[in-house]
Amino acid sequence: MKKAVLILVLLSLGLVSCENETSLQEFYVENQNDKQYLAFDIPASLLTGENSRLTPEQRTTLETIRKVNILGFPKKADNEAAFEQEQEKLSNILKSDKYNLLMKYGGGNRKAELYYMGEEDAIDELIVFGSDEEKGFGIARVTGDDMNPEAIIRLFKSMEKGELDIQGLQNLNTMFKD
Repeated sequence: MKKAVLILVLLSLGLVSCENETSLQEFYVENQNDKQYLAFDIPASLLTGENSRLTPEQRTTLETIRKVNILGFPKKADNEAAFEQEQEKLSNILKSDKYNLLMKYGGGNRKAELYYMGEEDAIDELIVFGSDEEKGFGIARVTGDDMNPEAIIRLFKSMEKGELDIQGLQNLNTMFKD
């Protein structure tokens, strides 16, 4: 009987250790203190704040967000090999069946990909992976409850056009500058 229990325990440990697929969360935790990376964690309270310029739709969209985790890897002359290696690791993680591609856009040396986890009309996590062959790459994990992907994309476009100034994101545009 003891041998059977021991064998079951060993088999269980063997099966658990065989799964070597790194999750996005594990990648983030492993690299958030790495000096090559820049890491930001933004709680939802900084996103909504007291910004009276938000439309009701923007405020409702922001209220579905719990937090945003951002990890950036600025490209420099002395880290090109590490840049390629880390970008490949991240790309492989996002190829997992856990992440559903929402959209891709970009051109030239720049690209962005949006992935989600959850249901199409009520997502729990939105992942934005952007890269620029000259400046670097970054990934943002937007976690929340029943987020509407269309509303989130409209919100991102408003921020991109400068129509929306969210206090918690003011300094992120300097992320890839030396």
